[in-house]
Parts: sequence; structure tokens; C-alpha cells
Amino acid sequence: MTDFKILSEMGRSKTTLVLMPSLEYNEDTIKIIRQLKDKSVCYVTLNKTFNALQELFKKHKVSTDNIVFVDAISKTIRKAPAQTDQCYYVSAPSALTEMSLVISKFLKHDFEYLIFDSITNLVIYEKKDAVAKFISHLVNKTESSKTKAIFYALKTEEHATLIDQVGMFVDNVVNLTK
Repeated sequence: MTDFKILSEMGRSKTTLVLMPSLEYNEDTIKIIRQLKDKSVCYVTLNKTFNALQELFKKHKVSTDNIVFVDAISKTIRKAPAQTDQCYYVSAPSALTEMSLVISKFLKHDFEYLIFDSITNLVIYEKKDAVAKFISHLVNKTESSKTKAIFYALKTEEHATLIDQVGMFVDNVVNLTK
């Protein structure tokens, strides 16, 4: 990824699917979150724990003061992660109803951006059709809010069908693998 600018790529789009190469995934997520440093962000993670993201962002000198996290990983690793005002813990990545309710609650707080990291991680826990339906539901919720959504996905052959499906739900698809 060279001069990718998420805000200009999104333009007027409310929902954007960002396709990333696996080797540059961390670098790309850092570059995107840096560009949103002056925006309020709700960051839903199914990829890394809240603590791991905090460390990654700190290592790269990215402030998280503007970010509230929804962590769907930590409770699968330890029963009671340390509570914080900056993070809400979902019981598991497969808890789609719980995750949907939490995200809906956060959308009412008028965050400027929702980052969903990532749809391709979700297929580890759920069937592709359930994931596509869930993402369609999230896109619809976002469309009726003031929040813009960015959905991350690893661009791999194994996820091509899901990526094509989700690509039909969102306003914009940005391919960083070119």
C-alpha cells in the first residue's frame, strides 16, 4: 500500500469494504486508523484482542483516545478480561446476535466511523451464508445511522465468494492488493 487515503476513497460512501493482502494487514490497519485520528471510531475486532491492538497502536505511536473497542476475542481466551471504559467485550466471535446488539447500541452514539476487523475472520466461526447475512444486517444498520462503516477483509481465493457477496451490500470496494 502506498498513498491510500481512506477518507478520499470512501468519498460519500457510507459503507466500504477494504480488501487487504495478508502480508501487509497490520501495516494497512495502522495506516487507516492513523487517517481517522481526528474522528470518533468504534473498532470491532475479531482479529486481535483489545490489549494486542492497544500494544500495536502504541508501538506505532497511534493514539486510541478517539476509539472505543468491541472485542470479540478476549473472552474466548480468558474468562474475565480486565474491564475498561474503552472496551466492551462480546462473549465470542460466533455470538452474532450479541455482537449485533452491542454494535447497534454504539451506532446510537453517533460515532463517525465503525471499523469491522474482519469479515474473513468471522468465517472461522460461522458459515459463509450466516456471515453474509450478518454483514448485510450491519450494513443496513449503518445506512440508517450517522456512522460510516469500513469492513476489512483478507483478499484470498478461499474467501472470494464471501467477498463478492459482501461487495454487493456495500457502497464501495477498495482493493489494496493491486
